[in-house]
Amino acid sequence: MDPTAELRERDELLDRLRPYVDQVGLCALTLENAANALGLSSDALQDFVPAKEDLIAALIAQNRIRLRTKFASLDHSLPPDELRRVMWDFLMQTASELRLFFEAYGLALRDEHYGDFLTGINDWLGLLKDALLRRGVPNDRAEAFATLILAVYRGAMMDYCATEERPRVNAAMELWFKAANWLTEPSAE
Repeated sequence: MDPTAELRERDELLDRLRPYVDQVGLCALTLENAANALGLSSDALQDFVPAKEDLIAALIAQNRIRLRTKFASLDHSLPPDELRRVMWDFLMQTASELRLFFEAYGLALRDEHYGDFLTGINDWLGLLKDALLRRGVPNDRAEAFATLILAVYRGAMMDYCATEERPRVNAAMELWFKAANWLTEPSAE
């Protein structure tokens, strides 16, 4: 089979498997239950992913591409406060992908099979730092502020994914938006 066609077929299988993964999570996933969810034999699935770790790594990689593509489509030229709110809306709309992200994060901290996931964590830091620099945030504060932004958004989303208490988490984010306005003022120290 043509390698491009094989990758496309594998991606289609991952797409079809995604609702099942959203239901059971990565930790409960096995080649057997994944194959059953797809209506395939385990041997047929192993033609695309030889081991459970490969299946999980492929799902993580696909999820990362989806999140980055959606994030890149945001209008980054919006005024800072509006962009922060658009980013929060984006995260709320991608809660399913973020649940997988958080589960992958936990796996990667403990299992070397998923170490590539951790190397990609700083990609988000670079994206945010570059955006802050373009907006005039001084270089000596841009990386620290980008780190703070990631911590706040990830923490709030993890809280939401765990509790689904959207009004409470949204109220906390409203406080963050106000604090972020102050923190990004050129004279803020």
